[in-house]
Amino acid sequence: MKLIDICGLAIIPAKTDSTRLKKKNLRVIAGKTLVEHAMDYALNSELIKYIIVTSESDEVREILRKMDDWPVLWAQGLVLLYDRKRSYMGEREVADVYVNVLDEMMGYGDEDILDEISHVIGIQPDHPDRQTTADELLEYAVVNKYDDLVTVDSSGTRNGAVRVTKKELVESGMMSRRIGSYLDDCTNIHSEEDLKQAEKNIEDRK
Repeated sequence: MKLIDICGLAIIPAKTDSTRLKKKNLRVIAGKTLVEHAMDYALNSELIKYIIVTSESDEVREILRKMDDWPVLWAQGLVLLYDRKRSYMGEREVADVYVNVLDEMMGYGDEDILDEISHVIGIQPDHPDRQTTADELLEYAVVNKYDDLVTVDSSGTRNGAVRVTKKELVESGMMSRRIGSYLDDCTNIHSEEDLKQAEKNIEDRK
């Protein structure tokens, strides 16, 4: 595959049933909720064409609808909202959520998007101070012929910030074969202290 052939679908899992830090995806740092930071990350990509936010929350839907670009993106079918089923809440593995979203696309009438995309980019909102761009990760995955690419922190531990996977592997439910990793030592938010650190990191980059 050539870089020109990349067509990305970003999936943002934006549930609000977190247990350690209540409704953490709705918390505000650097003037925006974690959900908005995730949206900005996806919108700043030239290789991501479509964005699906999956959530059970009316609060998340309201936040998205108030974003400046929302009316145009929604009208063009480039940003979509999917309902998050209860069975995909709680501590369910987020890879299952990505697989379920692709399974649901036909029911939402979005099968044309599924035919068009080459990669799925999972963007978890609770890592708002990402240090790498989605395009950087997509290009790295394609150049190195990875089926699956995950971000890791400075200790080499997967942090879940971003996951880039070939569409056909998500579609089939088989997300880990030839997998690579890429350093993004961003903050994984679980506490008030984590929120403050992520906000500091974001402000320092301005």
